[in-house]
Amino acid sequence: MSLKKIAQAVSLAFCFTLSAAQVFAASPTSVIPAHARADKISTPASVFGFELGEWHVRPEQLVSYYQLLATQSPRLKVRVVGYTHERRPILNVIITSPKNHERLTDIEAARGRGESDTPLVVYLGYSVHGNEPSGANAAPAVAWHLASSTDTSVNEMLERTVVVIDPMLNPDGLARFANWANSNRGQTLVSDPNTLEHREGWPSGRGNHYWFDLNRDWLWLQHPESRAHVATFQTWRPHVFGDFHEQGTDATYFFQPGVPSRTHPLTPQSNQSLTEAISKFHVKALDARGEFYFSREGFDDFYYGKGSTYPDVQGSVGILFEQASSRGHIQDSRNGLLKFEHTIANQITTSLSTLQAADAMRDQLISHQKNFFEEAKKMAQADANRAMLFAAEGNPARLRDFATLLKQHGIAVHQVKSSVTVNGQRYDARNAIAVPLNQRQNRLLEGITELRTQFKDNTFYDVSAWSVTKAYDLASSKSAGDVVGEPVQDLPKASLKAESNIAYAFAWENDDAAPLLAELSQTGLRLRTITKPMRMQTTEGVRDLGIGSIVIPVAMQSTSAGNVAEIVRKATAKYSVEVMALTSGAGSTGTDLGSASLKSVERPRVALLTGTGLDSTSVGELWHWLDTHLHLPTTMLSTDRLAATQLERYTHIVMADGSYRLSDEANKSIERFVKQGGVIIGVEGALNWASNQTYLHTKLVKADAAKKSDADKADDKKVDEKKAKDTRLAYKDQDANSAKELVAGVIFETEIDRSHPIAAGIPRDTLPVFRAQADVFKLEGDRYGTVAAYSAAPVISGYVSPENAKRIAGSAAITAERVGNGSVILASAALGFRSGWVGSRRVLENALFFGKAFEKARADGDEVEEE
Repeated sequence: MSLKKIAQAVSLAFCFTLSAAQVFAASPTSVIPAHARADKISTPASVFGFELGEWHVRPEQLVSYYQLLATQSPRLKVRVVGYTHERRPILNVIITSPKNHERLTDIEAARGRGESDTPLVVYLGYSVHGNEPSGANAAPAVAWHLASSTDTSVNEMLERTVVVIDPMLNPDGLARFANWANSNRGQTLVSDPNTLEHREGWPSGRGNHYWFDLNRDWLWLQHPESRAHVATFQTWRPHVFGDFHEQGTDATYFFQPGVPSRTHPLTPQSNQSLTEAISKFHVKALDARGEFYFSREGFDDFYYGKGSTYPDVQGSVGILFEQASSRGHIQDSRNGLLKFEHTIANQITTSLSTLQAADAMRDQLISHQKNFFEEAKKMAQADANRAMLFAAEGNPARLRDFATLLKQHGIAVHQVKSSVTVNGQRYDARNAIAVPLNQRQNRLLEGITELRTQFKDNTFYDVSAWSVTKAYDLASSKSAGDVVGEPVQDLPKASLKAESNIAYAFAWENDDAAPLLAELSQTGLRLRTITKPMRMQTTEGVRDLGIGSIVIPVAMQSTSAGNVAEIVRKATAKYSVEVMALTSGAGSTGTDLGSASLKSVERPRVALLTGTGLDSTSVGELWHWLDTHLHLPTTMLSTDRLAATQLERYTHIVMADGSYRLSDEANKSIERFVKQGGVIIGVEGALNWASNQTYLHTKLVKADAAKKSDADKADDKKVDEKKAKDTRLAYKDQDANSAKELVAGVIFETEIDRSHPIAAGIPRDTLPVFRAQADVFKLEGDRYGTVAAYSAAPVISGYVSPENAKRIAGSAAITAERVGNGSVILASAALGFRSGWVGSRRVLENALFFGKAFEKARADGDEVEEE
């Protein structure tokens, strides 16, 4: 394809002089704009060695190209703002006039402080899902056009605007997909959807290195890519953010606004009005190309943890774009033959129509952002409360991590000025922080901490609840008092203050305790956990040790006391955990260090099941937890290798969400593994697998109607009779009726048995958990094994139909049973959801380290064995 052939497709975003027929005829594959330009600026094709769309561009090629443009054009600078897990650079490509570049540091600083409305800032982000590559492949053409064009309209726009481009929001996923598509491409292109090129293997390139959906991580910031994107956003506070995605092959092209009734109530109407006005520019540009498109249906604007919605609660206008995906290079669709270069052309077109719209509407966009924050300030000043208080009893690491998360979002965080009790909860400098409400980001603070159970529309594209307060399992209250102290300081690391010839111990409540224990378990030290509360003498006085506390007995070690102290001192220096030196083995509560209630903690040797049929994001969450939080070597074991693998190599098998279609041989291997002393940890869909295993003495089964009360049966009969009468339903009500069957990503309250080792370190008798499945389970034959059950009124936040809420109430949330010498710990919730649910993640840590620390249940009438 020559530059002449692919003429006007993008420049028309600034100047609509050609007829639609001319443009469509000339450019269904026009992926680079032709325009008056500076010849010294290299085109993408001249650097890549192929035209855009002919092959999938790899991240390293893109990085080299942007770096080359920066040497050729005074309009363009490249910044490396971070590195991915695979050490690929995360880029900001900043394009503006040379005059603006001369004072860019001042502009940037003023924007970050909120002291300047100009110049206008437009942030364009491409391909947060790696296997939605048209955006990342369009970005070099957009950058080249802006860097090289000598058109007056472009020059004037860049005098008034700073364009910040993130050319690939997910470099690792993009690399994985580009390799797949290119390596399965023949010299003769194949459009058959069944060909290998269009049938990407497991896991797909959608996620990042740990298979996370980065478009859901804008809130949780668990990954370096997300932290870099949010840092860029908070630095520049853009007026418009464009988020470029792909959708199914048989679709056309979508741009926001989305479904009007699915907009979050905290998003101001002016945001949606501006989105609607901007959409007119996309309409004009795509009409000129003869493209089909849709808006106001299919997608929502609700969850603030997505890239296109995150800006809306911060005075920006976020816009989602969804291009029908060719996935490979060419594919049959219901709309005809879809070529990769065609998808790229559409993304270029709407990229530049976004810039045209922003430039034309600059006064409205600037006014909107200014009014947004002024209105937020007025709302805060009118509020009788002055601050939100958050407490994490005995867990300074969790409070540290929570404060860090808020600060990354530009939310000011302070210490508590003086101790205060609100609603029966005590907040002080040791276990609490104060977040002032009268600050620039107060709407974002409200948006990420709110609890909501009533919705205008009960259909959701993503989750319906996401409270960070519940995810971190924090106590919280609003306060009208003068409680805001100094800005919060970094949490100091602990140090071993004294040595002991008896034992060392540390409490389990602190989130740093689990990684500390994981590190100690790799040293060869013999470790014990406490299953009954103890009161012990230490060099710092008498200390209470709760369930889960760790004891390191000195005399039991195979090394000298001095070496034990050095190992403990070295590990402790990395964490905020206070390690106590015990001065006596005698406990003042009746339990001594030699008690059988202290159970061994073995070195975990973990196999995490992977493979087709499993939810790769769920597997990735567990992998990320084991690898980056606990730093434990983890074997990624494909389910198709289970039968041929010697499972005795491992102490734990971890089963994520998904469908487990295991062979009989594989299931027998797992049964032997458990009975011989292994531990199974399973979440969500793994319960369906467990419920089909006959060897589980305490079996999880789907709740049936046999145990229903007479009143429930009568209600069911009425429903059945009504259904029999109402056999006809309106076609338009399909979505609404389907929503009633869903659990739309909901936060539930569970009542947890804190006397159980699997509940160790949890601060209250209730634990919020996140689940998105309607299946209900119960535990039979073991009245002591239900570690947590859903409360009678379990819905804390999110949408679930009254029928499903009633079914879930009282059912099992977390169970633990001993089988032979091993055990099985299961949860119907996503305990480590998106790696942001650190409160319920404690259950995973307990299952990992204390999976056999609880006793096998005795049947009624069994006598305790005497010796």
